[in-house]
Amino acid sequence: MKKTNLLQLVFLVLLMSIVSSCDNTDKKCDCDDWQSQVPEGTFCYSDLGRTNEMLNYPEIVEMLRNYDTTRIAPLEKALGYPDSRINTYNYQNFKNYLGHIENLSKKAKIEITGISFISAAKPDYNGKGKSYQDLIYIPTTTIDGEQVAFDPVQSTKKGRLVTFKEALAANGYNWIYNSKKEFEAGKRADYNYSIKILKENKAGFMSMLPPLDDSGAGNKANLTPPY
Repeated sequence: MKKTNLLQLVFLVLLMSIVSSCDNTDKKCDCDDWQSQVPEGTFCYSDLGRTNEMLNYPEIVEMLRNYDTTRIAPLEKALGYPDSRINTYNYQNFKNYLGHIENLSKKAKIEITGISFISAAKPDYNGKGKSYQDLIYIPTTTIDGEQVAFDPVQSTKKGRLVTFKEALAANGYNWIYNSKKEFEAGKRADYNYSIKILKENKAGFMSMLPPLDDSGAGNKANLTPPY
């Protein structure tokens, strides 16, 4: 067999083995260097070893003890019952979520530089009449050196960057956590961050925004309140 044909055969076998490692149904992939060979919307990752973000156990214990001594009693006193401590997310669902927002962000030409986990409270959890702490997660991009949460769903629909703040404002809520300056200017003693919902006028001047429905935020966790 000629040397050229042998090289072609080796390349073909290698290519087939890489593509076969990618599952086109749920867009999972174990490769990292052949993204042109996998379906659009498939993103591949490699194990780069232990990362700087990973904690050691002395740090973990210190953080847990600090929460125990500074959060549990005030929260229980305010609520009248123990709050949730754990939010558990389905691993595959979370990966599917990341794949979807990464694909949308790529289409909208917005670079994801982080992901924010935002404290919230789910009312009447499981019909028990109690409100438990929950987390909402949403991607961020860097604007003027700040990590700013944005909505990849609405950004793709509108063809421009739609920040989380803008999307929330369209639904009557003032988000003040994009920067220290915004927080200090917007903080309210009554904790009421409701605002009037406005609509776009005929001239197209965005003095008003239509309410939005679908978001690029995620959640759907299983809470574990103390029992």
